Amino acid sequence: MNFTQKTFFYIAIFIFGLSLFILSSCKEKELQAMQTLIKESEDIELFLIKETPINPLEQDSNKTYLCDYEAYAKVFTSSKQSDSIKIALLDTTNYIADVEKKCMIMPKYALRLKTKKDTLDIVLSDNPCAKAIAKNSLLKTPKIDKEKKKEDMFYVDLKTENTIIKLIQSVVPKK
Repeated sequence: MNFTQKTFFYIAIFIFGLSLFILSSCKEKELQAMQTLIKESEDIELFLIKETPINPLEQDSNKTYLCDYEAYAKVFTSSKQSDSIKIALLDTTNYIADVEKKCMIMPKYALRLKTKKDTLDIVLSDNPCAKAIAKNSLLKTPKIDKEKKKEDMFYVDLKTENTIIKLIQSVVPKK
């Protein structure tokens, strides 16, 4: 490699590293905002949801939607179970902040956490990929899709083995 090629190579690596740092720090800020809302939450509701989101313009006002996914059942949780879910949501070892998985999200569960002033909706997928979507006015993702109006949703990757999904699966009644 000559001097010009080496220089270009090092500049490319620097720019790539810088962009990863910026993206991860944006995601880190979003995770911190989400954790603040989780800590302040006083009520946690657990829902079973359909796998396909519904365009906000097509949603039925008589139905419950979380991050544009229709809820078809509400699952009763005891205060002990709700507290355990809250602890699992606050456990940072469940999240992957530095890498973005490229796989489809097919959620099954959703949580609605209510504070005195606000509501945080979280949709969770464990198959084929462990991911979560959070929706709240304080969470702004750097990727704004104006066409779909999804600027208020924040996507985060979960570790394949995470306590959030396991805990929810233990709460949801078996069919």
